Amino acid sequence: MPLKLKLIYVLCCLIDIVAYIYHREWLGFASAFPVLCLLTFYFLQRKGDYKLKDYTYSFGLLLAAVADITFEFRTNNAKAISMIFFMLSFSFYIATVRKETVFTASSKEFSKIFLNLLLIIAPFFIVFSEMPAGFFFSSIIYMVFLSLFYITALLRKTNKSSYQWLIAGALAFALLTVCEAYFTFIIKVPYDGVITKVIYGFAQYVTFMGIITTFKNFYPASEK
Repeated sequence: MPLKLKLIYVLCCLIDIVAYIYHREWLGFASAFPVLCLLTFYFLQRKGDYKLKDYTYSFGLLLAAVADITFEFRTNNAKAISMIFFMLSFSFYIATVRKETVFTASSKEFSKIFLNLLLIIAPFFIVFSEMPAGFFFSSIIYMVFLSLFYITALLRKTNKSSYQWLIAGALAFALLTVCEAYFTFIIKVPYDGVITKVIYGFAQYVTFMGIITTFKNFYPASEK
């Protein structure tokens, strides 16, 4: 991505953070700016020549924007509902990148997947008694789809650059989810909302980079 576009994305993230700090009651919609910015970049990158995989990723970003706005109501019910929207968003991300996953069914690969999924999900089960039931169960559904996204990224061996970006995105989303749960119910830290927004902006960005680095694999004929 050109430096100019990176700076525009950083600016959108900063607008979101400033709006959250000073006017979160009135400017909650600003939380959708980063993903809408990425959606605009994606559309410009494809030059309007959309194919099926372009639509799936675009729908995923739109659902993420809806989840962002819903989340800013900051009630437990709103957070639970936003997780459902994020779950749907991940399902579109998975549909976008699943074509190139390669599973060798080796014991090493099975154990690697199992241990990584355990690390992703374990923080929720450790503190589940501290969470309201609605938030806990919606987070489990969310984590299932996040885990599927992670597995898809982990098994993506035909495009090393895309694999690395998508792994970073899935891990950043996992870190974001754990931080949000712990900051809400377990520990209080200064500027917790800012911390989660920074992690979220990074997660969406690296996922975006993972998607756009697959163009040659998605459209081999058009790249010749």
